[in-house]
Parts: sequence; structure tokens; C-alpha cells
Amino acid sequence: MKRMFSMLLATMLMAASLGFAPAVLADNASAEADVNVAGIGKLSAQGDGIAVLSGKGIIDLSGNGILWVKDFNGDAKIEVTGYGSTKQFADGWVQYSGVHGNAHIKGSNVRVVIAGVNVDLQAKGRGKALLWGHGTYTINGKPGLWENNYFGKFLTVGP
Repeated sequence: MKRMFSMLLATMLMAASLGFAPAVLADNASAEADVNVAGIGKLSAQGDGIAVLSGKGIIDLSGNGILWVKDFNGDAKIEVTGYGSTKQFADGWVQYSGVHGNAHIKGSNVRVVIAGVNVDLQAKGRGKALLWGHGTYTINGKPGLWENNYFGKFLTVGP
């Protein structure tokens, strides 16, 4: 229970701060945790923890946990299967609790947060990602590890 509460608290803090993180990383291109990719990028990640993605493109994911999605432009197509309950918030966020299934999200300006175990995500497009927990990722064919550290793993997908 204590671990789940810590994970939930960390998720909320990361989701709130993600809007500021890309601007900071853009000024520090040599940061070790920042992986830049030219053109439309492809990100594949597997692991346990928290994944926050923000940008334009297509995201396919599966896992067990809680999923939050926000469509900033109102044009996203969101398909979620295998979830327990849905809650929509006044600020536009939609929460899918008890996710034990799959999600397909496509949009021109979306933010997606998943906190869970056995997370498997595939993203194609342009944007930013933050991975926090334990797992592996591949960005345009270049493999890496995301580990449980203070800041997580920031990734830039596309230009």
C-alpha cells in the first residue's frame, strides 16, 4: 500500500511538472538523460513504473495500473479496453482506473500518463517522454535503460 501511494504521488508530481521539463531540457542539449531524434520518432518502452508522454502522434500501450489522458486540441481518438472504471475531470483529464488491458491514443496534442506494472508502450510521432521506474526502451533503434532515480529518464521524440 505504501509503495502504491508513493507511486501515485510521484505520478501526480511528474504529470504536473512535465509541461515545464521539456523547456528546461531544450536549453541543455548535452544533458545525459536527453535523447534527441531527428524527424518523426519511434519510442518503445517496457517496464514497471510511470510513463508520461506529451505531443503529437500515436501511442499504443498495455499494462496493469492507472491511465490518465488529456486531449488539448479536442481531436484525439482514444480507445481503451479492459479497464475497471472511468472518471472525467473538469480540466479535461480522463482517468481509467484498474487498467488491465490496452489503449490506442492518436492526437495532435495529447498528454498520457500511465502508472503501473508490465507496461508496454509504443509511440510514434513528436513530443516528450518521461520514464520513471525500472525498464528498457528503444528510441529509433537505440536501446537504453530507464531506472528509478530522482529525475527519471527524459526523452525527446522527433525534432
